[in-house]
Amino acid sequence: MADETTGAPRIGFWSRQIWKGIGPGALLTFGIGVFCLVNYWYPLVPLQERALFSALTMAALFLVVAPESAKHETLWRRTDPFHALLAVVCFGYIVYDWDSILQRQGAPTQLDIYFGAATIYLLLVASVRNLGAGLTWTIAIFLAYTFFGNLLPNWLGGHRGYSLNRIFTFLFLNENGVLGFVVDACLKYMFLFLMLGKILEHVGALDFIMDLGRSVFRNYAAGAPLMAVASSGLMGMVTGSSMSNVYISGTVTIPLMKRVGVKPEFAAAIEAAASNGSQIMPPVLGFAVFFMIILLQTTYFDIAVAAILPGTLYFVSLFFTVWVRTRDLKAPPGVDFGAGAKPLTEVLLSIGSFCFFGALGGMMALMAMHMSVQTAVLYSSALCIVLSWFGKKRFGPRQAIRVIESSGRELIVITAICLTLGLITGPILLTGLGIKLPALLTDWSSGQLWLLLIGAYIACFILGTGLPTSTSYVIVALLIGTAMTSFGVPKMSAHMFVFYAALAASITPPVALTAFVAATIAKADFWKTAWQASFLGIPKYILPFGFVYRPEMLFNGTWYNIAWIAAMTTAGLFAMSYSHLYWRQGGLGRVTAALIAGAGFLMVVPPISGELFIGIAALAAGAVAVNLAHQRMAPQS
Repeated sequence: MADETTGAPRIGFWSRQIWKGIGPGALLTFGIGVFCLVNYWYPLVPLQERALFSALTMAALFLVVAPESAKHETLWRRTDPFHALLAVVCFGYIVYDWDSILQRQGAPTQLDIYFGAATIYLLLVASVRNLGAGLTWTIAIFLAYTFFGNLLPNWLGGHRGYSLNRIFTFLFLNENGVLGFVVDACLKYMFLFLMLGKILEHVGALDFIMDLGRSVFRNYAAGAPLMAVASSGLMGMVTGSSMSNVYISGTVTIPLMKRVGVKPEFAAAIEAAASNGSQIMPPVLGFAVFFMIILLQTTYFDIAVAAILPGTLYFVSLFFTVWVRTRDLKAPPGVDFGAGAKPLTEVLLSIGSFCFFGALGGMMALMAMHMSVQTAVLYSSALCIVLSWFGKKRFGPRQAIRVIESSGRELIVITAICLTLGLITGPILLTGLGIKLPALLTDWSSGQLWLLLIGAYIACFILGTGLPTSTSYVIVALLIGTAMTSFGVPKMSAHMFVFYAALAASITPPVALTAFVAATIAKADFWKTAWQASFLGIPKYILPFGFVYRPEMLFNGTWYNIAWIAAMTTAGLFAMSYSHLYWRQGGLGRVTAALIAGAGFLMVVPPISGELFIGIAALAAGAVAVNLAHQRMAPQS
């Protein structure tokens, strides 16, 4: 499982020079994985373990991972050893002197201040080197606010001002700074889920998913695109990452869809929309869920349960939309989608099937028994390893070393993102912006919840275009989550709203990273792909508002109400999907489409009331009347 902006990092220059089989670069990344495992059984003091983890990963970033852009690689090659050493010294200072640091909180020494300034510089360099301009500029804005926010008036969030000593030491030594809850979540949870994903991949779970999709849909005209939706949804349970899904499944599904007659742009859009749903589908979800655990002070199991219904609704809607658009698909002569598909019984009885359902089902069952998420993941990993001994892809010591090393390598860039995120969350907590902004937003929205929701959605969407989903979720949750709960919105609804809104940017122009990757694989036009993916992903744009007005969508209510809301929401999403057929007719057909889409929207979002059903009925009747008029005019034209 990898974050949506990372994938598998490229090997850096210094690691390439020394990596001959098992070299220092591999040993360093393997050491990161071993530390995460050992820390589960023998944890250190929180500040000390986070600092040691940061020292290892930041040193590896500069020595093992290549810079994002090769344009200035020569410069990085010359400075990387210095920055790696600086990372070891700065974070090693905390590892060595953690006891004294905790005792002198509020009374920093000059050495504390110098190391604090050096660490902020180091993280800014890491951001420029590997994390992209969007995150770098966001960090710069929040740091500028921390340094100069005292010049702003109160109604714009101005603060009382802080000295350089206070800023540097708060961000460096305080557990609310760069070594805060984000890094803690990375250390405690992310490696274990990365390791589980690697184990499932080795034992054949991903092959099982692709075989299952081909076997189930081989007799349907729209088999290939439906298989793409199913395989990406199931694979998301393993990877939990949009871009990883596209890279893994898209290289198979996109060429297959094109071969049976699907246009390149639409094939790429289907894969992008399906892969984007991977981060909302339990039990793995995306990395943002680990931050949600801490911010909500709840369990992983509770969040996974709340995500079941909206995640299912998303994929049910996507299935229906893709089926409507491809049900009349005619494959070119001589092309048979079902050729080579294995019998369904053989697929379901494979070791990959047992590993997939056993690991994920067992993990959810153990968490339902109130077992910690780390223990549940480790037991699920052990179950996969034992089951693999009964198949051809046996998991042994050599595979274990490889999985630990590769998981540690993927964790490097993710940890760098978590550390730099501390330069955003730290200023929010230091300046009290997380308390001031909700009050300001409440005033600006004039007490209207729907205005606040629109503002929060826009903020998530803007941040999501330049930042990883998990990063934009944390920022907006800290800034706006309190304002939403002050209106009476349940905490789970508020945080799921922010999470979905941040995800929508991944398939929406102008950035749409997931759509860009899919379009590259399909050799398709990016803009057409992104817009079609946006239409396919309609639930991402409207379901978040439903979380607020209909908390039953997050399993908050009686079973009767949950079932009723689920059925009504499904019907509304189907109506919005079906409206596309009328939109393509042009003329009065587009009026019909607008009326159907409006009725579908009312079935998904607003609170249930008698007036709501009257509005739905009126729009539906209008759609029928306009459609009849359009049909009568069609023969004449």
